[in-house]
Amino acid sequence: MKNILPHGNSSFNTLFSYGTQLILEGDKWTARVYAMLASFFKECIAVYVDGTKATPCWTKLFELDGSDDHTLFSNYRKQISSSCLDEKYKEVKSVKKMGFCYNVSCSLPGRKVERSKMFRYTRFLHANYRSVECKKADWKRHKKCCNEMKANSVFLAKKS
Repeated sequence: MKNILPHGNSSFNTLFSYGTQLILEGDKWTARVYAMLASFFKECIAVYVDGTKATPCWTKLFELDGSDDHTLFSNYRKQISSSCLDEKYKEVKSVKKMGFCYNVSCSLPGRKVERSKMFRYTRFLHANYRSVECKKADWKRHKKCCNEMKANSVFLAKKS
């Protein structure tokens, strides 16, 4: 199925352009909102319109919501073809990228952990955990979500 949005990715480009301007003006909170909106629309279109993904990757959205500056600026730099954020990125490059533990009972403040130290659930690559213990503790809840994603994958594969 073809992308039904008029003018291709112009909606995403507009959101990222506004967000870039907000970063340059120092309004990182609103820039995060723009990044989340654009990412949400991209995920939904990939799943429900193009059929190129089985389910939206909510983990990406959660991480953008509470993202550190390194993650936020990196996300924008991947989306825009401009060097206007290069200086800002250099300022935050040394900040460790933080991830979001999928376990709702994780004891870490804000459930944030350094992304390079996270454990990823490999079935759909949507759930990241701070430790194997966190992953095991969350399995009962996650299993239900995972089975729903599996059912959607089978449905989408048959639909194609």
